[in-house]
Amino acid sequence: MDNWDDLRFVIALARYGSMANAARHLRTNTATVSRRIKRLNESAHTALFQKGATEWELTAEGRRLYEMAASFGEELDTFHSATHESDLSFQTVRVTGLEFLNDRILSNTIDVFHANHPNITLELSATDRNVSLAYGEADIALRLSRPNEGRLMTRRIANVNMGAFARAGQHSSDWIGLPYELDWTPEMKFGASFFGRPPAFRMSSFSSILNGMERTGLSGIAPHFMAAPFQKLEMLHAPKDACVREVWMLVHETRKADAGVRHTCKWIEESVAKALNS
Repeated sequence: MDNWDDLRFVIALARYGSMANAARHLRTNTATVSRRIKRLNESAHTALFQKGATEWELTAEGRRLYEMAASFGEELDTFHSATHESDLSFQTVRVTGLEFLNDRILSNTIDVFHANHPNITLELSATDRNVSLAYGEADIALRLSRPNEGRLMTRRIANVNMGAFARAGQHSSDWIGLPYELDWTPEMKFGASFFGRPPAFRMSSFSSILNGMERTGLSGIAPHFMAAPFQKLEMLHAPKDACVREVWMLVHETRKADAGVRHTCKWIEESVAKALNS
């Protein structure tokens, strides 16, 4: 391999999946990404990527190179962060979490984060899938259960109370819940037990459920802090009987010295604590 600069293109394409996304991350163009990858293929005398159905995927040889390059890059980032933290360069920090945390909490304080850290490009995405922090699919992950994977730094940053709600005076046993694939979650099990029947309607987000409850008169489940602004809704049980979910923040241990990741973690924790404790 020629130099470390070329290997950055392997890491970016592996993490972002497309030439366009890799180029955007590296602040260049797709032609440059394609040219660098082609040069690396020729240097390695093998194909490092293959075109999948929706994105570029690492070959077995590419995976070995990526792991070595990513490990070296993390060590380089750690060294830079430890010695030049005050001179934080432009970087992208990717956070994957749950839709209601992004929409109702983090997006409300994004202006504060940007004002304090203009050099950090923040990417917030919502998914129920457990992304791989080890392979760089995200830098920080937020989950509603304690993880058991190895080499992760984990921290419980808040509790979210989930409960049953209905429009005042209309306590229907028919309720709105989340999609079938989330029936295993504690909040859906709580709803099924509380109402004694499966949901009459299913929606993909708590925001949709709350809007649906107001419009239909049906009951439903939702986080307490999200239901509170809906003045026409009331809780159907005592607060102490709420279904409690824990919010966990995850960072791979190789990123613990990264200044951008640390700043982002601090902002997330402060934002979540303020929203849930107010």
